[in-house]
Amino acid sequence: MKMKHLLGAGLLGVLLACGLSSCGDDKNEYYVPYSYAIGDMVVAEDHDPYILLDNKKTMFPSNGTRLPNYLTKDGQRVIINFSYLDGNREGYDYYILVNDIDSVLVKNVIPITPETTDSIGNDPINILDMWTSDKYLTVQFEVRGLGREKHMMNLVRDYSLASNPDSEGYLHLNLRHNRMNDPDLDHFLWGVASFRLGDIRTEFPDLKGLKIEVRTMSDTRDYTCDFAESETDGRGVASETNERNIASYVK
Repeated sequence: MKMKHLLGAGLLGVLLACGLSSCGDDKNEYYVPYSYAIGDMVVAEDHDPYILLDNKKTMFPSNGTRLPNYLTKDGQRVIINFSYLDGNREGYDYYILVNDIDSVLVKNVIPITPETTDSIGNDPINILDMWTSDKYLTVQFEVRGLGREKHMMNLVRDYSLASNPDSEGYLHLNLRHNRMNDPDLDHFLWGVASFRLGDIRTEFPDLKGLKIEVRTMSDTRDYTCDFAESETDGRGVASETNERNIASYVK
C-alpha cells in the first residue's frame, strides 16, 4: 500500500486538539507534524466498525462496511489516511471517510540473552516518534535499506539487569533492529510498529513508565515514556508518509 497525500494543512490543527504526548528523548526535543491516525478496529455484532484511537477518541468511518474484511477484525491495529466529513455521528468523536487503510505490525516484548543478541541485531534506527497507551508502545521510525530483505524490529527486555525497574520507577527496554542483510544504502524505509505492554503493566502495576534505549543513526540514546502523561493526553496520529506498507519490509 502507498499512503496517499490527501490531507491538507487544515487537518493538522484538528489533530493537535486530540492531545499529543510523545516519549521524551533525554538528549533532544523535536516536533513532527502529524496527518494519519493509528488505532484499533472495534467490530461488534450488529454494529458498524469504528476505530478507537490510543487517546480513547473514536472515529466512525462512513465507509466502514466497505473496508477490507481482513482489516475489519475486532482488535486489529490499523493506520488510516482519512478525511473529515460534515456533520457528526452520535456517540463518536469524529465522523470520517477512510481514504486508505493498512495494518500495523504488532509484536510482544521479548527477552534478550547472550545467545540471542546476534540474531536480534542492533542496526541503527531513526526514531520519528514514540508513544505509549494502556496497551502498546508504538514507534514510528525510519531504517536504511532497499527493502529487498525483510528487516526485523523487536522491543527487548534484559532480565539479567540487577535493578530493573530503576529507583525512579522506570523499566529499561531496548528497541532493536536487524537489517537482515538488506543493503546498507543511504535510502530510508518508513515504518510503524506497536509492542504489547499488557504483561509488563500487570507485572508492575505501579510502574512510572519506560526508558527505551535506541541505537540511532548518530549515537545511542534513551527515550523516556511516562505512563501518566500518555494516559492523560494519549495519541492517535502519525507523521505523513508516502512510503509503502511496513509489512512488506519489516517483521
